[in-house]
Amino acid sequence: MNFSPRFPKPYSSKNVPVFLHNRMTDGRHIVSSFQTLELIVEHSAIPENVEALFCVIKRLDDILLDHNPSLSAALQIFSELKCEIVQTGRREVESDNSSPCKETAKWIRNILLQHVLEVLRQFVMSYTVLPSKTAPAYESSKILRLKGIGLEIFHAICVDYEKFVPLYSERENFLHCLFSYLQYKETCFPASRVLESLLLSRKKVLDLSAVENLKELVINFEDVTLGAFCKILAITLSELDMYEHRTSLYAQTKEKKNENIQARDSNQDVVLGIPNILSRLVKIACAKPYVPWFPSGNIESEQWLQWIDDQLVQDSENEDEDIDLFIGGITQWSEISCLGPIQTSVQITSELTFRADAVCVLGLLLVGRHRKEVQKELAELQLIPQLSDLFDHFIWRSSARDHTRLPGHNSSCECSPEVALKIQVLRLIHSFCDHSDYKHVMLSWREYSELQALEETPSSSPVPPGLSRDLMCVGMKGLLSKIVEVMKKESGASTFRFWLSRAIESYLRGSFSSADQDFLLRRNLLQHVVGNLLASTVRHKEVRQSSFDLLGELIKFNFKAFIELNKQMHSIAKQKKLLYLMNNNLVDSNMFLRSLILSYESFASSDDVDLKSFAERLCFLLSHVGSIKVRVHYLQKLLSLINIHSLTQENVSCLNTALVILMFGLKKGELPKYLQILATNQDNCFVATSEHAGILDNLRDLLLFWQEHYLQKDKDCTILERSSRIPFQEWRDAVSLLTKEDTQNPCCIAFYPMLSVSPRAC
Repeated sequence: MNFSPRFPKPYSSKNVPVFLHNRMTDGRHIVSSFQTLELIVEHSAIPENVEALFCVIKRLDDILLDHNPSLSAALQIFSELKCEIVQTGRREVESDNSSPCKETAKWIRNILLQHVLEVLRQFVMSYTVLPSKTAPAYESSKILRLKGIGLEIFHAICVDYEKFVPLYSERENFLHCLFSYLQYKETCFPASRVLESLLLSRKKVLDLSAVENLKELVINFEDVTLGAFCKILAITLSELDMYEHRTSLYAQTKEKKNENIQARDSNQDVVLGIPNILSRLVKIACAKPYVPWFPSGNIESEQWLQWIDDQLVQDSENEDEDIDLFIGGITQWSEISCLGPIQTSVQITSELTFRADAVCVLGLLLVGRHRKEVQKELAELQLIPQLSDLFDHFIWRSSARDHTRLPGHNSSCECSPEVALKIQVLRLIHSFCDHSDYKHVMLSWREYSELQALEETPSSSPVPPGLSRDLMCVGMKGLLSKIVEVMKKESGASTFRFWLSRAIESYLRGSFSSADQDFLLRRNLLQHVVGNLLASTVRHKEVRQSSFDLLGELIKFNFKAFIELNKQMHSIAKQKKLLYLMNNNLVDSNMFLRSLILSYESFASSDDVDLKSFAERLCFLLSHVGSIKVRVHYLQKLLSLINIHSLTQENVSCLNTALVILMFGLKKGELPKYLQILATNQDNCFVATSEHAGILDNLRDLLLFWQEHYLQKDKDCTILERSSRIPFQEWRDAVSLLTKEDTQNPCCIAFYPMLSVSPRAC
């Protein structure tokens, strides 16, 4: 039906409210939401490309909002609605962009689709207003199937028209209703997808403690349902969702201070309070079989594709030829079965998505305030031996080419299911090993015995308390050795190299013994990392940074490692190239620079004459950073690379490296000289990220931020102390002295003239 001939002068979106107001003042009241919609459309010049959609929606209202909708009628209208939504989008693409009716058509289409979403929301939430004991009686299998399909359409509209999502993301009652539908197999997966879309668009993290009976819901979830729920958990546990400024640490600190929101920690408490949740997540993450083996498969993706093809063929053989599949995914529909074959959908989804999501959730639980308890429980659940077994099933195909990435892709890309899972597993290993008392479960028992033999001062007990042989990797090689072997085969531009390096670095970080370093030195890891840094022609930023970080942990305070490193740097050409890489990529190499300075000070202050001589004269890199002139140069450069507004997780280490240089200057009585040089050269050393800030101004503001950021985080304080072997009180005292408003003390920044207005005032 075409309404446009009846109304030559259509109403615009601006005067529609006037029309509705006039109608009501005339005594012609509106009794339903669709009547409002119908009046708007009838008094507008409705374009032909949305007429059919309007007619379908009119029938949708009549059928769905009935207290007991007909199954066949509802299925038919759903099918027509889905088809008409797709066709409307196609007509818009094919229509003439210059047509004067196009904007009107879009406006009317948006009104219609928003009404569809509202009708679907009302239908999904029907009966939920009844008492909790009464409502299930009305949730028959028929109704649940219809609601599942309705949620699929709701999700499809949200994906294609994202601007509608915020209209529903803050409706707490609707979100809680969707959680309740996770318990039914007919609605679990579509409800999960809708929840994912809505939660991702929220500015604030959803408080899981407000979701009624969440613990009971999750306890009764089957493994597949829990796997689908992992995506929701990942969103609600992610700290970055709490902040509007997702990169600036300064902005994050201000938001934390002002709002005092600890949503992530609260949600972690809720999740960890669910009985057996960690063991169930481990079961999903490490379930067997991981990948089906086919002798003819050359690469992992080919094996996945062959397996999927076989499953689809198997399903098609069991299907009735007359089945008309509906939307797709889990809730495929036919008039015969209402729900189509779900076996393949569930298998593919669980293998390609649920496993990675479960691994992701475990990793998020390892970075919260219950980190130590989670590390302990995961070790006792034998997570690492199971991941080691899973790692054996991964297929790593390294490329000899330097250019192994497509433009626009980086180490964070998870563009295929197997890549996503591998990256999430490596992230999980990184979080598990981070300053963990159980990191040695990454070794086999034989490797652990080798490690014990490398100890300079063997402990009285061969195994740390709580670490038993049953918790360690099975076989000759543990997971750590397997990661090293894979990394040595990866090219310098490999997508995985960053995460492989990070996993190994996390294992080394915070070690009090050199045995862990010596264990990896025996496997020629240092030679490989140095060789890759010097030889690779294509070096992505994150790969370069992770390589420098790993090299820094390998050599820190380790005399044997420096001897080997000195051998690797035997030629002047190699020395120049490494210094060039360090100096021109200081944000990436600053952790390596810090390791050099810390090691130099440790060796140079030793009573061992040979060790002292090696640091001051024989080792090229150590003698290089021992010079005051060189240290001041690095200090100037570090402070010119960052300011409080540009600090991120990636470059905040530059501030701590600069502080290490200042602390050793203070200890040696050289701090006034450092500050005087910085003050003298301020005109020539403006901060790169701010034209108006000098070096000393910037240093003062960075140190004030340091106090706000680190003094609130016990974990970060402990990490600084353990990684530097400098008591944290010395860090605090040095920062307090430098920022003290004492114009008479040359160790205070206030002693020197300020040249600019602080950017903190901006």
